[in-house]
Amino acid sequence: MGREQVSVDKFAKLIFQLLKSDRDVNMAVGGMTGEGKSTFSAKVQKAYAKISGDEWTFDRMTWSRAELMKWIDWEGEDKKGQLPQYSAILPDELFLMFYSRNWYEKEQIDAIATFNMCRDQHLFLAGNVPNFWGLDSAFRDRMRFYAFIPKRGVAWIFQQETNPFCKDQWNVTENMKIFRKFNHPYNCPNFLFEVSFEDWDDVEKKDYLAIRNSKRVEAVELSRENRELNNMSDKDAKLGHLLLLLQDKAGLTQRELSGLINISRPTIVKYIRLARRELGLGVKKGART
Repeated sequence: MGREQVSVDKFAKLIFQLLKSDRDVNMAVGGMTGEGKSTFSAKVQKAYAKISGDEWTFDRMTWSRAELMKWIDWEGEDKKGQLPQYSAILPDELFLMFYSRNWYEKEQIDAIATFNMCRDQHLFLAGNVPNFWGLDSAFRDRMRFYAFIPKRGVAWIFQQETNPFCKDQWNVTENMKIFRKFNHPYNCPNFLFEVSFEDWDDVEKKDYLAIRNSKRVEAVELSRENRELNNMSDKDAKLGHLLLLLQDKAGLTQRELSGLINISRPTIVKYIRLARRELGLGVKKGART
């Protein structure tokens, strides 16, 4: 307890030592938008990669739960794309993958189950989320560290309490009262230390924006389609399969299908996309419109 300050390099060394001792290291980074969550996570992972020998680039950032699971799931049938031990991975928006309000979704439940069984891969996961307490509790309990960014260049690091009789390892109520009293976290029982970090340089920021603007758009669209798939009725599914059959086998264009059954072409496109996704066919390029 107290205001101990450490460097990014020292924190990264601690993370590597924990992983080498066969412990898992998962960190969630919270804070207001624009304060530097992605910057801090990336800085720590780059420093960690220098110690571990990992080849870290901004392509290790993801906005897709499917890509994240591909990286960590060594129990799956297809090992293609899985990362080697001691790799560092950065899901940039955890609420897209493990939001508390979506706790009932099968994909989220399966992902957390996989996540709970991947300790032997010694992966360092650091993910960003505006509100740490909005994460699925089963996923949140897997976090060794919680970093909060109060302002640019400063990260407060907290860790779970090791107490066999504690129902709340984060001591949320007690920490909240102490923080309100002192207006800083240094007396909180879960506080570990403070880390100072620098902002990205121009090259780093350019690389981050490039990967975010490509991967994030794809992930958000995939997430939206997954929600629509989960909400499809049997009637919707049958209609989508019928439209797909008429397009692929009968050679009808989307415009012709729209006129035939009096449904707008954008709706036709959506039904066909969802049908292809449900059947595991992927999105067909160059479909006749």
